[in-house]
Amino acid sequence: MTTTTQILAAIRARHRDGKPLTDQLCIDCAQSLRLAGVGMTLMNAAGHQAVVGTSGAVASRLEEIQFDLGEGPSLDASRCDRTVGSDDLGDELKDGVLLRWPAFAPAALAAGINAVTAVPLSVGGVRLGSLSMYRSAPGRFDVQQQTAAQAYGGAAVVVLLHLQDRTPSVDLTRDTLHPDLGAPVAHRAEIHQATGFLSVKASVGMTEALLLLRAHAFAADRSLLDVARDVLAGRLRIHPEESEDD
Repeated sequence: MTTTTQILAAIRARHRDGKPLTDQLCIDCAQSLRLAGVGMTLMNAAGHQAVVGTSGAVASRLEEIQFDLGEGPSLDASRCDRTVGSDDLGDELKDGVLLRWPAFAPAALAAGINAVTAVPLSVGGVRLGSLSMYRSAPGRFDVQQQTAAQAYGGAAVVVLLHLQDRTPSVDLTRDTLHPDLGAPVAHRAEIHQATGFLSVKASVGMTEALLLLRAHAFAADRSLLDVARDVLAGRLRIHPEESEDD
């Protein structure tokens, strides 16, 4: 049986290659449970902050897609503080009915992912984020895999708190984050800035401004961060009725 202590010992032993501990934990989890990918997301009371660890390109893209779309298992697990997932994402699309994740599910299937389990990362009532495990074949975790998934979730909490070197009762903010966590969060600041800028320019609320950014990114098949940077640089103007590039 895999325990949190064993996981932490394993990733410490492999940390010599220079990869961040968050990435190393995701890689170890993917290898141990034979997964297509694993991603770690940082969240707090204000919402999604950043993707701080992945096992590779597939997990990285799917974690970013969830932030861009504002939906998905990683977000739901942290928001609800419970494990969520789907044993068959294709089943979510049967008969043309999109149930929980109408945009994420097709994107995951297109990336070759058919099942996902997301474990919340929290301690003492403080939400830190989530750890999502992606599988190429449909099917549920057996009891041993479920236990291992929870153990990796526990190890992820320890890694986040170790990097932060702070007590669990203190919220995580980018001004005081460890460099391995702070850099991804800093990128998200550009999206918040672009949202505020668009809100003023288009005379809409912050929520609608973020939806406009997300809609344009989705329609253009671009990342939300790239769209935000273009808006801030004046290369792109987005209007409530339509979007246009200059």
